[in-house]
Amino acid sequence: MKVSMWITIILIVILIFGIYWFFNQSEKEINIVKVTNETFQHEVLESQSPVVVIFCSNELWNRKSAPWSLKKPTPIILAIKGIIKEGQYIGKVKFRGYIVPDGSYNQTTKYFDKDSLCKEINIKWLPTVIMFENDSIIEKFEGGGCTAEESKGQIEQELQRILR
Repeated sequence: MKVSMWITIILIVILIFGIYWFFNQSEKEINIVKVTNETFQHEVLESQSPVVVIFCSNELWNRKSAPWSLKKPTPIILAIKGIIKEGQYIGKVKFRGYIVPDGSYNQTTKYFDKDSLCKEINIKWLPTVIMFENDSIIEKFEGGGCTAEESKGQIEQELQRILR
């Protein structure tokens, strides 16, 4: 093939990836209020409305859907971001994030027992989504085994049940 043909192919590939990247920048717009061990009681347990908390690492929350990325976002995080982005639950449900500190996982016990909140709530898997209402755990979704659409459907079904 001629050099000009290769240049054309390379430019087309760059254009396609550029367009894909541009349209996926909306992921950056998804901000979630972070809670800590110190703010969890007030932000979640004392809340007057239901609260959905996603327990994950910074790395998991910030993964992008770029086709060249080897580490894709997990389906449950995509589901939560989709629900937040749609805005259907604004004013009805609070969405919070708990960033599990690096090094919290204990290889010996196979639990996150180096973090007091994860230990208290019995977090076994990241990401985990937990729904709270009136100081109680209503539902727990441990990331894995479902597509983003299935996860979103399960979470929304539970949210609609809670809000009735």
